Amino acid sequence: MKSNILFRLQNYLKYQFNAVGPHAIHSPFLFDLYNQVIKPARKFRLDNVEKLRKELKSNHEIIDLFDLKTKTSYRKTISSIAKTSLSTPQFSSFLFKLIEWMKVERVLETGTSFGINTLYMAGPEKVSRVLSIEASPIISSIAEKQFSKLLQHKIEIKRGTVQGVIEPQIIKEQPELCFIDADHRSDAVLFCIESIMAHSQKIKCIVIHDIYWSADMLKAWKQIVSDTRFNLTVDLFQAGLIFAKIEMPKQHFTLRF
Repeated sequence: MKSNILFRLQNYLKYQFNAVGPHAIHSPFLFDLYNQVIKPARKFRLDNVEKLRKELKSNHEIIDLFDLKTKTSYRKTISSIAKTSLSTPQFSSFLFKLIEWMKVERVLETGTSFGINTLYMAGPEKVSRVLSIEASPIISSIAEKQFSKLLQHKIEIKRGTVQGVIEPQIIKEQPELCFIDADHRSDAVLFCIESIMAHSQKIKCIVIHDIYWSADMLKAWKQIVSDTRFNLTVDLFQAGLIFAKIEMPKQHFTLRF
């Protein structure tokens, strides 16, 4: 655990050194991304969703969980999970603004967690549907309770592992944006990317959360950045962005988030 924290800290310092703001951006597309998505996300919030985030962080109910990777059972409070696994409000807002800016109608998410990011992604008016994949029955049931509190009917959860269900769901849903935030292992992330590229004809953007989670995740991200299929990739530290089908010379940018 300490080695992972040190790894992320070292890479965060490198990121801060390399990251650029709007004055160093010459691409009109990236300039708009910064000014219409990244910058507004610092202050924008969905108050009703933030109220749910606060409630989850103060909910001390103990739930039984099962780790599919280690095949072990364990118990944790909802609050402890919420405090360590939920994204920051700024990142949730970034997802909202990105989807709104790109005029996305259909979203696919892997890793529902308690559904806070899911609710943000369902927020833009043009979005008609968000399909979210979650392996844990208890986690997905808690997420569904959050959706019902806000009478959110755009969202559907598909229970199962990413490897087990993502391909048929991509074929069925034809998402324009995919948010990858489930299994933080390189082989799982790369499997998702290949599935999306093979089966989604309408994909505009892929967001990969926690690209600096581990050396293994960073290795996957570097492989993606060097992939000649992807003309534009963007490093925000909290996530990596792939603009899958944009017409431009191959470029990679590290933007200040």
